[in-house]
Amino acid sequence: MKYIKFSVLFILCLPHLVEAQVIDSVVVEGNQRIEDETVLLQIKSRAGREMSRSQIREDIKNIYRSGFFQNVAADLDKSSGKKILIFVVKEKPSIRNVRIEGNDEVDDKTLEDLLDVEGRKFFDESKIRSSMRGVEEHYKTKGYGSTGIDFRVEEVGEDQVDLTYVVNEGEKKYIREVRIQGAEAFSSRKLRSKINTAKHRWYSSWITGKGVVSEPAMEQDVRALSNFYLENGYAGVRVGNPVVEEIEGGQAVVFSVSEGDVFEFGEVSKSGDKLDTESDIEPGDLEVRKGETFNVALLRKDTFNITERFTDIGYAFANVEPITKIDRKNKTVSVNFAVDRGDKVKINRINVSGNKKTRDNVIRRSFSINEGETYSSSKIKRSQVLLQRLGYFDDVSITPSPTNTKDEVDLDVQLREGQTGTFSVGAGISSGDGVVFSSRVTENNLLGTGNSLGIDINTGTRRENYSLNFSNPRVGDSRWSSGLSLMSVEREFEDFDRNQVGGSVSVGYPLWFLGPEYLEDVQFSLRYEALQIKIDEVSDDAPLLIQEEQGRTTSSSITPGIVRNTIDNPLDPTSGSRQRLSFEYAGLGGKEKFWLGRASNTFYYPFLETSFGELVFSNRTNLAWGEPYSGNERFPLFRRFFPGGINSVRGFDFREMGPQNEEGSEFGGNKQLVSNFELIFPLLQEAGVKFVMFYDIGNAFDDNVDIEFDGLRQAVGWGIRWRSPIAPIRIEIGYPIDREEGEDSMTTHFSFGGPM
Repeated sequence: MKYIKFSVLFILCLPHLVEAQVIDSVVVEGNQRIEDETVLLQIKSRAGREMSRSQIREDIKNIYRSGFFQNVAADLDKSSGKKILIFVVKEKPSIRNVRIEGNDEVDDKTLEDLLDVEGRKFFDESKIRSSMRGVEEHYKTKGYGSTGIDFRVEEVGEDQVDLTYVVNEGEKKYIREVRIQGAEAFSSRKLRSKINTAKHRWYSSWITGKGVVSEPAMEQDVRALSNFYLENGYAGVRVGNPVVEEIEGGQAVVFSVSEGDVFEFGEVSKSGDKLDTESDIEPGDLEVRKGETFNVALLRKDTFNITERFTDIGYAFANVEPITKIDRKNKTVSVNFAVDRGDKVKINRINVSGNKKTRDNVIRRSFSINEGETYSSSKIKRSQVLLQRLGYFDDVSITPSPTNTKDEVDLDVQLREGQTGTFSVGAGISSGDGVVFSSRVTENNLLGTGNSLGIDINTGTRRENYSLNFSNPRVGDSRWSSGLSLMSVEREFEDFDRNQVGGSVSVGYPLWFLGPEYLEDVQFSLRYEALQIKIDEVSDDAPLLIQEEQGRTTSSSITPGIVRNTIDNPLDPTSGSRQRLSFEYAGLGGKEKFWLGRASNTFYYPFLETSFGELVFSNRTNLAWGEPYSGNERFPLFRRFFPGGINSVRGFDFREMGPQNEEGSEFGGNKQLVSNFELIFPLLQEAGVKFVMFYDIGNAFDDNVDIEFDGLRQAVGWGIRWRSPIAPIRIEIGYPIDREEGEDSMTTHFSFGGPM
């Protein structure tokens, strides 16, 4: 079917229009689905105003730009004695149905989103063709570089059409070869390691997204190669646009490089404005030094550092331009850092937006800079880090914006709140615990106050657990923190039953006031805990230690501790570290008298950026050691360590590891060492789904045995982690490396609501 393209008629049918005439009324004709008011909103010609040919021409253009009409014209009717300005429109046909044909490798939903099917109400050929280019680009990222897409239109009624997109996916082609021509100073292997375009590999391309031709990736690779040479002295390097060649079995991508000569830095100077302090920035303070090999990375770093020196003392809009002068004869690059510091400014207002739940005071108390203070870039960055670290927000940005006063700026804080609470109810059955019913409520930002509350109820045939935990990280918006915990835990084990009732209170304060910058992330805490413990129903063949613990006892302890935390997000960490050190002293009343020291280190390091997101390496190491005060006593049963489970060595079930008697019954150790190594891969970045591979090592040891590395058990495994809209979910499967007789070859672990 031949289809006539739409066009606009900029024809004024006003043969008798006189500029001095005044419009009596304005009307719209020819519209069927679009309201008159929608058209009139586009124009400035109004009743009571003088007519203007130029204004009516502009009105016609504005009506057409609305996207609803294919023809627009204007006329003047004076037959009734009044001057009526008429805009005559012809609407674009509406789209009744949209269909997609020929797509096998990409699902309808993905294509519908790319083509904006939901937004297609009127037929607009230019917008349709524009969206089709996005589809072709998407196919290229999947290896279908020759994919074409067209459309056909079928009239189905008065001013209605059916639109059909026709996809020709073509043949899927992978990159089989990447060549870099003209490179002499560096090997091709070295240069290929600097770019994202790579050969397709069946075992890794599904994770990295590499192996197919991607124009955006190749453009980035050109910049990456240029930057690599510029960081190694080649100030005149030229990298051409890559060429894609068809070869047997796929495609080859060819980069062309013209290296040029190696240059050195020549004279290094600074000009323009100075710092407010007596000691200004001198060339000796910079990393760019005369006589050293030219390095664009050092040039950028010094430019950034000089800028930071000025923005940190109030010059929010300081501009530093590194002016380079190339001497090709002597192969030198002279650099002059030209500084224009602008005006010194203060913070006028801090404008917070996006916090629908979190209260303003919870946000503002996390700021390291306040209204009325001199602008400081380091304090603003620190504020952004602290807000992100709260775990309440998925995204935090802080940007300065000018005001009507030249010596003041506003800070615009834009937030996107994330999920902070969970609620779950469930039931299950296992050989270890029997039938279990559980319910859990946690909220890390209670009513937007920043306080956290957790209530856990677990009941079943072998357990009866109740706990309540409350914490306030900023009491009265001060720097003091406080916490309260209450619990009642009854548990049936293979050899005994244990009942614990009690609670704890804690306070904390950061050590920033001591001065050094690194202490800003260090928190001191003090916790007091009181417990009543009952051990009964001890079996006759239980280990001697458990038999000796039968009966009631009490514990009253105080635990000072220090924690340093720079982890970016507590629920979904990708960078930073956390160190904990604590020492529990029991003997302040109560029957139990012991000490227990704990030390742990956790870090996350993002080491590779892929098209799917960042790959992260993580390690968690926990060391604990406890002893009774009297050499004739044993470390108490309720504090002993039974490794195994999702937060321990994951090739073993909960409490499956540690010292055992001759019958194979565990009685726990007084010391423990566990270390977990993880590689975390993003699978579906937008959905928050990640894949993890891990290696765990650890064990617990008896009172009279030192920690021995030969006694550590090992496991490997994999898992899926999902930061769901309800709560973080972990499913992980572990395989013991040094499995012993009677142990399972595979163990499945599940966690709901805990950190990822």
